[in-house]
Amino acid sequence: MTERFSEVLSVVLGFEGGYVNDPDDRGGRTNYGITERTLRSAYDREIVPHNDIRSLSMAEASLIYWSDYWEPIGADGMPKPLDLVMFDCAVNHGVGGAVKLLQEGLNSILRDTVLAVDGTMGPRTRAALANLRKENARLTNGSGDVKPYSLLRYLCLEVLMNRTRLYDRLADRNVSQRKFLRGWIHNRVVKLGKSAGLED
Repeated sequence: MTERFSEVLSVVLGFEGGYVNDPDDRGGRTNYGITERTLRSAYDREIVPHNDIRSLSMAEASLIYWSDYWEPIGADGMPKPLDLVMFDCAVNHGVGGAVKLLQEGLNSILRDTVLAVDGTMGPRTRAALANLRKENARLTNGSGDVKPYSLLRYLCLEVLMNRTRLYDRLADRNVSQRKFLRGWIHNRVVKLGKSAGLED
C-alpha cells in the first residue's frame, strides 16, 4: 500500500463511518463502508481472516479497499485529485460504475474521443486519459495543477456531475432510496469536491 492510498482512504472513511445496519440500504449491513457481500468475497480470496462484518477492523477494511477498489481502478497511475474522485466512485458504485463515469467525462471533454461507456478500463480509456494528462500539462505549463482552467479539473467536475445524475436516477427508480439522496449528493459530491480541492 502507498502513502497516497492512505491519504485518500482517510477521506473516504470519513464519509463511510463504522457499523451501519439500515434496512433500506440495498447494500445491507456495512462496516467502514464494506458490505457483507464484499467481506465474504474478500474472505473467500484470503484477503481477510474472517467474514464477520461486526468485527471487521479498520486494518482489514483497508486491505479490502486496496485489493477491490484502489488497484482495479488503477488509482496509483492517476494524478491527484482524480485518484481520490475515482476511488470514491469505485467504492460507492463499483469499479465498473466508476469507469463508466470516467468514460462519460472523457467523451465530454476530449474532442475526437468516442469511448464505449462499458465500464472497462481498457487500452482506449487509458490512452484517452493519457492524452488528457498530456494536454493538461501543456495548459498548466507542465505543473499538472488543478487550476481553474485545467482539463484535469474539468474532468473531475464532469465525473462528479455525472455521479449526481446517477444518484438522481437511482432515487427515481427506487422510492426507498430517496431518503439517501441528499446525503449522497452532500457527502459523495459536494464534500468530495471540497476534499479534492475543486472549488473555485
